[in-house]
Amino acid sequence: MSDQAQRIPRRRWAIGALLGVGVLVNYFDRINLSVSGPQLQHEFGLTTAEMGLLFSAFFWSYALLQVPTGLVLDRFGVTLVGRIGSFLWAGATLLITVASGFGGVLAARVVLGVAEAPAFPANSKATGYWFPRQERALSTAIFDAAAKFSNVIGVPLVALVSVTFGWRWGFGFTAALSFLYFLAFLIFYRDPNADSKLSQAERDYIHAGGATPEGQSDSGAGRMLGYLLANRKVWGLTIQGYRISEQGH
Repeated sequence: MSDQAQRIPRRRWAIGALLGVGVLVNYFDRINLSVSGPQLQHEFGLTTAEMGLLFSAFFWSYALLQVPTGLVLDRFGVTLVGRIGSFLWAGATLLITVASGFGGVLAARVVLGVAEAPAFPANSKATGYWFPRQERALSTAIFDAAAKFSNVIGVPLVALVSVTFGWRWGFGFTAALSFLYFLAFLIFYRDPNADSKLSQAERDYIHAGGATPEGQSDSGAGRMLGYLLANRKVWGLTIQGYRISEQGH
């Protein structure tokens, strides 16, 4: 890092850390079914096939929304989409704690996929806003590492709660963490131009380093989305890329 960068205030790195925590928490919500699955299966008397549907339900909506979620972010912005997404994924996890059977858990997992689909695209977009080009690799590594680290601490934490208090409390634990993240995002995240705590010196530094311009993208985004949705190769790469990502985590 240059001497100039060291002298600049570091508000952007606090935002980067916040985004990293968000990824960590939403991965907790993904893995909790794997940890609590045997207890849930026993209580509801589910078959192996039904458990397979529950495990895959998240993937259906998550994968389907990977392409259009970029258009949603361009239209409504990181701040609004991030708030709605984090609130919905916390709510979806909380719903499982009161589920009475297969259908309720299935519906909640589908909603979880919808809510978490914008997470990585939103973080990438926020990184473009908040960091100059020379710092984006490190800032992106923060939330990418958080995804990989989630299994290291998430599995034993959820397992401890589930074994001690029951599987519903395991989901309740991750739901509580998600609501805390929602509140943190609601309070602290703003795009740079709307952040009153961002100093002018740091703002100038970010802009001079090639930050992505804020605001809506070109009007051709809808046509581009239509092209992508009609392209089988895009869908194949999207689904395969997601599978590889999940295997890595």
